[in-house]
Amino acid sequence: MHTLRKTRRDAQRGTGERRNGAPPKTKQAERCTEPANRERGASLLIFALLIPVLFGSIALAIDFGHLLYERQQISNALDAAALAGVTSLPDNPTTAQADALTYAQSNNLGTTPTVTFWCVVGSTGATKTVASGQVPAVCNPGTTAGAKCNTTICAIPCTPASGNTCNTITVTANKTVPFAFAPVIGINTGNTGSLSSNACKGSCGAQSPNPMNVAIVADRTGSMSDTDLSSLKSGIQSTLQTMTTSQQYVTLGTIGRSSPTSGCITNPASSQTSGPWLPVPFSNDYTTSATPPALNSSSNLVKGLQCLTHSGTGTSLASPMKAAARYLLGFDPNNLGSLPARSGTPRNAIILETDGQPNEPNVGGSTSIATPGDIGSSNGITACNNLLAVAADAKARGILIITVGYNMATERCGGTGAYVRDVLAAAASPDSHGNPSTANSCTTAADIAAENSDGDYFFCAGSGTALGPIFLSAINAISGNSHLIQIPS
Repeated sequence: MHTLRKTRRDAQRGTGERRNGAPPKTKQAERCTEPANRERGASLLIFALLIPVLFGSIALAIDFGHLLYERQQISNALDAAALAGVTSLPDNPTTAQADALTYAQSNNLGTTPTVTFWCVVGSTGATKTVASGQVPAVCNPGTTAGAKCNTTICAIPCTPASGNTCNTITVTANKTVPFAFAPVIGINTGNTGSLSSNACKGSCGAQSPNPMNVAIVADRTGSMSDTDLSSLKSGIQSTLQTMTTSQQYVTLGTIGRSSPTSGCITNPASSQTSGPWLPVPFSNDYTTSATPPALNSSSNLVKGLQCLTHSGTGTSLASPMKAAARYLLGFDPNNLGSLPARSGTPRNAIILETDGQPNEPNVGGSTSIATPGDIGSSNGITACNNLLAVAADAKARGILIITVGYNMATERCGGTGAYVRDVLAAAASPDSHGNPSTANSCTTAADIAAENSDGDYFFCAGSGTALGPIFLSAINAISGNSHLIQIPS
């Protein structure tokens, strides 16, 4: 009986052990599990030690990403601020600076930027110096000292408070950004580093990217000396080299008329009432693809300039202005439809240069551009008024008019009427702020420099050599759009 109860207890114990999952461990098995327990403990210890490093890395990654975001936001704000400020250059640098600062703050910049100014002009290319004729034509920094140049442009430090004219603004800022997570590892802030944006108004010495249709009407009557006519031709040709053939289409007109021949498209006409005012159609091949661009000697525009000679006729002003406007607007047939289309809406512009009061045949006619035919009066005062009426109609139709008075400080309409310089200024378009273009006496070098840097669309020259820079300024004025640039290092 005793043996039977023992057997039953053993059987029950065995059943219970099997029911609990495993047989009892032996001492040898317990010894085998000790290294595994130690390894698990070491892993937990290493993981515990790595937790701060892991969280620190995550914190840095999050805050560094935020720092990059802030840097991009500041860069965008500086771009907008520079573009807002440059619209007031060159004639109002105080407003330019104020607008740039205001716009920066309105974009939540969170810091006050610094503002500096430059005069950006063309470079000589490989020699990396300021190209001749660019100062003071494009802008006037007073001196070219400190110029930073590459092969395309030169940036010259410019101080508006000294009376200099600047065409470029630089807005610079940096920002300290508080971190949200990195302070747990002792890093409280980060800095975006110094960021700058530069905006320039006009072509800024480089080739202008803005689409334009430009009619250049140049006086080649006998009152222009041989030297002055040669300087005029050279000036226009050098100006073409700052333009972009794919974007700026140029037609050439003359005072007086032309009688084109196979040898010279601008051959002067013997009559003051017959022959085209604009003998050269719109051209888009006046330069080559070289860097910097060279004149294309096979272009009709370049050949027409090179063979341009004096005309023996009088000085007409209203008729060539009207002819240029009608040609630009397509009221008279032009060749724009045969040239490649450009993106955006091209700006129509007339640059008219003359050196004297009107001396026209009395042909009557209408001052309305919509009405074909010449307009002329032998009365000098009436002739000047006709020019003003034609110009007003052209401006009302969206044409930008730039006028250049050459060596005409004392010239009067009809000998006793208004100064021709004042009539030319009144014929020119209002400045970028809507103010009428005006003329000073243009009698001294200081007067001429002041007139040519006042931001309006009337220019004056006292010598033939000054005409080249003035035509360059005129093109700069037409391409008055603002754009971001990179200042050379």
